Amino acid sequence: MSIRNVCMTSLPEYVLRDEAQWESLFFDVGGMTYHTRRSLTASAPGINPIVLVHGLGMSGDYLMPTAKRLAAKGAAVYVPDLPGHGKSDTPESPLNMLGLANALIDWLDAMDIAQADLVGHSMGCQIAADVSVRFPTRVRRLALIGPTVDPSHRNIRAQLLRALYACTFEHPGFLLHVIADYWRMGTRLWPEAIAMLNYPIEEKLSCIEQPVLLVRGQRDKIAPQRWLDQASQMTGAERVVTIPNWGHNVIYSAPDAVVAELWSFLG
Repeated sequence: MSIRNVCMTSLPEYVLRDEAQWESLFFDVGGMTYHTRRSLTASAPGINPIVLVHGLGMSGDYLMPTAKRLAAKGAAVYVPDLPGHGKSDTPESPLNMLGLANALIDWLDAMDIAQADLVGHSMGCQIAADVSVRFPTRVRRLALIGPTVDPSHRNIRAQLLRALYACTFEHPGFLLHVIADYWRMGTRLWPEAIAMLNYPIEEKLSCIEQPVLLVRGQRDKIAPQRWLDQASQMTGAERVVTIPNWGHNVIYSAPDAVVAELWSFLG
């Protein structure tokens, strides 16, 4: 790993009473530049890292309300932008779920993280689940929030309709993150969406050995309760949680409720 630039920042848009400071890292992995947000508590010895994995077309920015609250509790928190997302370099060809999972492993190696707790959201659940199955020693515990894709509705039309419905139950600020990140992705968003739809997460869930937490928003039609109950049976999940009122992006819209569940599960 070669760290190219380190920028120490605080994030005033998510200020808490116990504000955690963050650093923004740019480093080279296999000739590509990856961007990562890391809490300063991440360097503290003896703290198990928590890695948040973003969803379709997004950067890690929208995960920061949850990340910041975890860090304020003393957790070592990492929020990477996977290749092609956010401030990380874009590969020549779009990566499918296997490619993104391999990129996450390369990132863990570059960060010298031997084992972590993974928190995946939406498409990030597919990536986190893949890593958990293929590299089981690298993952201690696994939290899946709004996991995609519900196998009974694996088509673009159904997912778009569900996403439009879910958007009416999100915090208004989330739309700004979607616009910025999807604008950056441009036409590359389409092949990633197809790769997400074609990835059979249900085949991975039954192979997961780590303890699992499943979370969804009450109004989340992308990850309906029936699908989470099915995923719970596949994984033997320790707990299945529904956060009242919110939609698919509950990790952004209701971070306090999400962190309460994560802290109980990971702590």
